[in-house]
Amino acid sequence: MAMLGNYIKVAYRNIVKNRIYTVINLLSLAIGLSVFLFSSLFIHYEYTNDVFFQKHDRIYTLGSKINENANIGIDQVNAVPSAITPLIKAELPEIEAVSRTIVRKLLFTVGGDAFYQKARFADAALLRIFDFEYIQGDETALDNPTGIVITETAAKKYFGDKNPIGHRMMINHKTDMVVRAVIRDVPANSQFNSYFIERTPFEILLPIASMESITGFHPDTNWEDSYPINMTYVLLPENLDQDWLNSQLRGIYARHYPEQAKSFITGLFALPLVEANIATWQLINLPIFTTVRILGLLVLLIACVNYINLATAMAMKRTREVGLRKTLGAGPFQLLLQFITESLVVTSNAMMLAIALLEFIIPLFNLVTGRALSMIYVSTLPWLLLTVLIVGFISGSYPAYQIIKTAAGEALRTSGIKGKSSSWVRGLMLGVQFTISVFILALVFVVMAQNNRVEEKSTIFPKDRIYTLDGLDQAEIAKARESLRNAMKAIPGVENFSLSSQVPFEGTITSNSVSTTLNDFSNTVNIDQINIDHEFLDAYDIALVTGRKLSLQDFQKPDDGRFNVVVNEMALKSLKIANPNEAIGREFYLDMGENNVITYHIIGVMEDKNILGFHNDIKPFYMFSKPDGYRIASIRLSASANQKQTIEAINTAWKRVIPDYPVQGRPLTDIFQDMYGIFEWITKSLGAFSLLAFFLALTGLFSLSAFMAEQRTKEIGIRKVYGATPGQIVQFLILQFSKPVMWALPFAIAFAYVASNTYLEFFDDPIALPYGSLLMAGLIGLILSFITAACQAYSVAMRSPVNALHHE
Repeated sequence: MAMLGNYIKVAYRNIVKNRIYTVINLLSLAIGLSVFLFSSLFIHYEYTNDVFFQKHDRIYTLGSKINENANIGIDQVNAVPSAITPLIKAELPEIEAVSRTIVRKLLFTVGGDAFYQKARFADAALLRIFDFEYIQGDETALDNPTGIVITETAAKKYFGDKNPIGHRMMINHKTDMVVRAVIRDVPANSQFNSYFIERTPFEILLPIASMESITGFHPDTNWEDSYPINMTYVLLPENLDQDWLNSQLRGIYARHYPEQAKSFITGLFALPLVEANIATWQLINLPIFTTVRILGLLVLLIACVNYINLATAMAMKRTREVGLRKTLGAGPFQLLLQFITESLVVTSNAMMLAIALLEFIIPLFNLVTGRALSMIYVSTLPWLLLTVLIVGFISGSYPAYQIIKTAAGEALRTSGIKGKSSSWVRGLMLGVQFTISVFILALVFVVMAQNNRVEEKSTIFPKDRIYTLDGLDQAEIAKARESLRNAMKAIPGVENFSLSSQVPFEGTITSNSVSTTLNDFSNTVNIDQINIDHEFLDAYDIALVTGRKLSLQDFQKPDDGRFNVVVNEMALKSLKIANPNEAIGREFYLDMGENNVITYHIIGVMEDKNILGFHNDIKPFYMFSKPDGYRIASIRLSASANQKQTIEAINTAWKRVIPDYPVQGRPLTDIFQDMYGIFEWITKSLGAFSLLAFFLALTGLFSLSAFMAEQRTKEIGIRKVYGATPGQIVQFLILQFSKPVMWALPFAIAFAYVASNTYLEFFDDPIALPYGSLLMAGLIGLILSFITAACQAYSVAMRSPVNALHHE
């Protein structure tokens, strides 16, 4: 123990003696450790949602497998149609409980205040599956079809200091509901509070028994609502597991899933509750967690290599000390223990500095993302200590090996060990650093270029001039649509007012399996649909290839089950129609069951435009009109309009025409940004990793080149005595210092090439691989390394040769 204490004292003396190099080592390791720890904490947080629920290990969420030929950018979604739940109840008596949650934005009125709020309709069993903490009321609150459960945040927001129990909340100006329970806010690290695109706070629960009367939606018979935000939970008894549930789901799918939908949904599956949050991230189909984990390790690796390189160089100055210890009887194990101890001392100090950095970074991250990431020291202490031991041992092993392998006699004769072996290894490690740094920087350039392509492609629609109004599918608002159209088109600066079931960039899909042969649905193809009015194509600059647009006459609700439609060119390929001119007058059919067949009559062919955008392929689409299917209005503003004033006028007109319902307006650019912001976040994150990696690599090169220059002081003095100019000395040293960087560049570019190709495969319209960007990343790495090395080379080259010859 005394010997270990002595080693620690020696370690701190060396830290004080070599302040500059110690500070460099501490900062490098602290940055590397903080990045690694943060990435690990983030991944652990995302993988441990909902563990505070008592029955979390027996709760499963249900999902749907998507046909790989659907080309929608994802292969599964953590949601199933709401019609599955009654089937599970009827056919699987072994389960303890099953419940759906279906999210809808509703208009709530409390007192005289009206506000839109997203709420979850849920089966009463939800309160028995999850052990929410009740402030007032109990788990029977949803048994009553007029009951509401609210969180303490919602209670404070809508009722202030009043007791909310028994108070009424009117929904959509027609249905009175009563608050019957108040629960504690669900912790942030729950899938209830996770959101992917638009935040859906867990604040209000409504009984699903009231959903049909409130919204007109029939949850027990609907097979089309597999949206990721709508979840289905199953609570299993302890004697059953995920495999059993999956086998039962396969049977339910085979027996009950509609045949026309099986070409799109190919199966059902169950996931443990703790994986529900991960399934949400997987919607963008990018390996986010794998990437974060790898980048965290790479940055830590660079920091470790920094330490190894510099510690090895510093150890070479201590060969006489080691020789003396060997002469006095110190064995290899004692010397190894000494140097490993010194490495652990430095690493421990770096860890404390890293933790201090995290105490600043984590709150900032939580503020921006709405998460509740934290470091609980009691539970994480063993992991932190293990990290210190592993990093300290790895970082200290090679320097210790290099110094203790030297014979005692040789060590006493020289103050440093010189040789190709140690120099080659240091060069290799420095090359690894720059390989990683240039690799990450090259990826940043590729991601930025692809993001620019995505943003450029979005200009196929005039998104900067479109303002949208949501909620037009509500019955009372639907009655005033034409009055609203007239009021909006009377506003100066408004060019167009159109109605539709969706707008570009929303990413929602309604797909139908149709046939080109009447009453023969043995061979069908999937074609997506959008419900539009006669102004939609003009509002979004969608041109026709042939035929005509939909007119007002096409918008009368047909009595004979026939619709005139406009299809895109991609749909012609699916319908096996040779060219646009042959398409006019052709028909295709949709089987609605019970001898009910809808006929679609083609009157026009429009150009292919990617309505969904981003990493979705262009889909076959048909556009038709069904008046009760309009949800959203698109208002196109003129190029010369003052957008702020025009939007204020739009809001005023809405209040005049529909005074009882608050306006829900937002620019189309915001809808685009909902998804595009994720890719921007990826770019910024990669950029941060890249900056840190380059900072560490350059720091390592700077410190190592300073040490190498010091070791070659006498050699440089001799060269100057023999006539070498400062310029020649600088050129010579830059070449020597930069060799590892130069051979590292081809490897970095090769790795970046492979990774970039993989990333670009996620997009329907990828850029051509930007070889110039890859080369630019390499060039930046080379220039920065030259500048770093040149600073040290110039300093050494300008020294007096007399002083240099007295060195050592």
